[in-house]
Amino acid sequence: MKKFKILSKEKLIESQYCSVEKHIVEFPDGGKGEWFVNTSADAAIVVPITTEGKVILQRSYKHGSGKEIIEFCAGIIDPGETPEVAAERELQEETGFAAESLEEIGEVFANPTGSSMKYHFFLARNCALNGEQDLDPSEQIEVFFAEDWASAVELLTDSNTITSSATIAGIGFAAKYL
Repeated sequence: MKKFKILSKEKLIESQYCSVEKHIVEFPDGGKGEWFVNTSADAAIVVPITTEGKVILQRSYKHGSGKEIIEFCAGIIDPGETPEVAAERELQEETGFAAESLEEIGEVFANPTGSSMKYHFFLARNCALNGEQDLDPSEQIEVFFAEDWASAVELLTDSNTITSSATIAGIGFAAKYL
């Protein structure tokens, strides 16, 4: 398969959480068109398990959907951070927990048709409370626990649970390790 040839790029939005470029491209058949690409930074997704074997989950309001969703903790990787450092930071900020060990278990593109953003998945083992949440003003996060991995999977894959594709991918990656 052939890549599209980029004829020009124009930055339409430049913000910490959303950067969008308009590309004028040439398709393999010689035709031309516009393509809009989200060039936002990658994100770290953390599947956290406590020392007691409970799964740390969070209920969060997400403005894009206008819904309250249930998910694993996650966040944008800041400039200069590695995915692992971002995972540790997000776990602490969003839940107040720290992990004894953190293992990268996979990565996927968030939306390969329209974004270069990747999700980096981590399994955080033996998590213990290490302080309080330190949320951004835009974050509303309620931490709660599933009693074990099977209960977490059952909740997150229930057709009545509103969740994210990143959370479902996290289940898939973590299943190999749990």
